Amino acid sequence: MVRHLMRLLAFVVLVVSSGCATTSASSAGTSGPSPVVATYADKVIRQAEVDAKGADELLKLQEQIYELRVEMAERIALEALVSAAAKKDGKSDDTWLEEKLEKGAPDPSDEEMRRLFEQVKGRLPDGVAFEEVKPQLAQAVARESKAKRAQELFEQLKKEAGFTVALEAPPRPRKTVEAIGPSKGSDKAAVTIVEFADFQCPYCSRAAATVERVLASYEGRVRLVFRHFPLSFHEKAPKAAEAGACADEQGKFWALHDALFESQELEPEAMKLQAQRLGLDAAKFDSCLDSGRTAALVKRDLTAGQKAGVTGTPAFFINGRMLSGAQPEDEFKKVIDEELAEAGKK
Repeated sequence: MVRHLMRLLAFVVLVVSSGCATTSASSAGTSGPSPVVATYADKVIRQAEVDAKGADELLKLQEQIYELRVEMAERIALEALVSAAAKKDGKSDDTWLEEKLEKGAPDPSDEEMRRLFEQVKGRLPDGVAFEEVKPQLAQAVARESKAKRAQELFEQLKKEAGFTVALEAPPRPRKTVEAIGPSKGSDKAAVTIVEFADFQCPYCSRAAATVERVLASYEGRVRLVFRHFPLSFHEKAPKAAEAGACADEQGKFWALHDALFESQELEPEAMKLQAQRLGLDAAKFDSCLDSGRTAALVKRDLTAGQKAGVTGTPAFFINGRMLSGAQPEDEFKKVIDEELAEAGKK
């Protein structure tokens, strides 16, 4: 089929719906004893017991299977839709697709490349200058821009063809997650989103923009609460979380939140400079960050996330219903609309 299309689809999935990962079960569903999974000594371990023990892990697997099936269905539909459109224009699939994606595509700007450089320079060898990696940065920016244009084209094709997903998603059981921490939106909102995120996770940064659009769409009806979940393999994330908590003491959490995601400058001295530029009391912020006294608050959030089944970031609990990863806006809206309908607020 169309190998180029398949590669683009895979890249689009990576760009728009991934997360940083450390990577409810179904019941037996029949009358009588559930199937035997294992035995030992004079004991029997049944499936119901296993499912209860591994409920969170099994639910994640069910969601992964569901997402994979939906993704494969989209690929099948899009391959056919691209082929039909290309045939109508008398072109090959690859030629038609390339023309659609390349037409009017702007060259990567210096601003875009410098922004990417700031995000990745911590992973580059010491002393590497912007100009040295500018060609690679241009390619990376162009690839992501192309993937976004592909996503828009694919969404348009699906909309015109009336593509809908009929497969029922696995149920998302509600978890009890305390909504404590810096927040946005009305305290009287019918829907509360508790977000667990990591400042060093690029998918959290991407999700932040999506959540902003969601909040704007449901002004007054949705509240966002941020909780820290620094991942173990992100060495700068714990101190960045502490910095966020220090900024919150001065009522400046969201300003620093945006600045850290944008700059990815997460070294303590760099965060102190950013806090100063944002108008925080420098002496108070520096003292707070150096003392490490907000580490207990970060640990509290991390423990709460682990108890709720969080294993990667970003993770969202919409009135207790979990949504994992940097999901598209429509996924948030689907759950929010269901919650608003139940609350009689829609």
